[in-house]
Amino acid sequence: MTGELLTETQATAAIATTISVAIALYVTVIREPRRAAEDARRSKARLDALHRVVRERIAAQARKVVPSCVRTPMFGDSWWTVRIDNAIRAVMMLLSVDVEAIDANGIAIPDGCRQANNTMPVNQAFDRSMLALSGSLKHHFQQSPAVKQALRDAVVGHFSTEWKRSLSPNQHTVMAYTTTSPDHALRVTIIYEDEAGYQWRRTDTSQPERIGRLGQVDVADVD
Repeated sequence: MTGELLTETQATAAIATTISVAIALYVTVIREPRRAAEDARRSKARLDALHRVVRERIAAQARKVVPSCVRTPMFGDSWWTVRIDNAIRAVMMLLSVDVEAIDANGIAIPDGCRQANNTMPVNQAFDRSMLALSGSLKHHFQQSPAVKQALRDAVVGHFSTEWKRSLSPNQHTVMAYTTTSPDHALRVTIIYEDEAGYQWRRTDTSQPERIGRLGQVDVADVD
């Protein structure tokens, strides 16, 4: 009788031990790795979200560097003013500026444009700017800051010989160009570097594309 009781006790203990071992194995092999994997996924999600916020903030700043070009008929039918604005809250480095003539289909025309700095005598350029200003006054545009700024840009661009390579916040640089035909338009492509060292490419009709950091190619989505 005592032997049978002992055997039953031993069996119960063995079962309890087996259950304990099974629970320990479940915790060690299944539950803890699963919890660790879930923690890792949550950490990665938080890190990815943080990276997206940082990337979008950088891209938003990059979009504030804007190249543009407008005709300046006061100098002639083939004259243009090319302007690059920096509205970033920090200094921006202008690495390169490429201006090319294009036809009505957007196809580049080799040797279709050139810089037009100092191609007109100073007194003639001044007279034409004054004539344009008086014309705007006659048509009641005297209160338009945009008109006044366009006239200033046209005159300054005519006498500019090189691009400013370092643009402070809210600063711009301008240059005058002429095309070989009044039917041609211009396309402006710039490469610039922000304060974080990221380099960007942008045209006057497109959003900026990140081309790398310190020379490394790394295209970013900035839509």
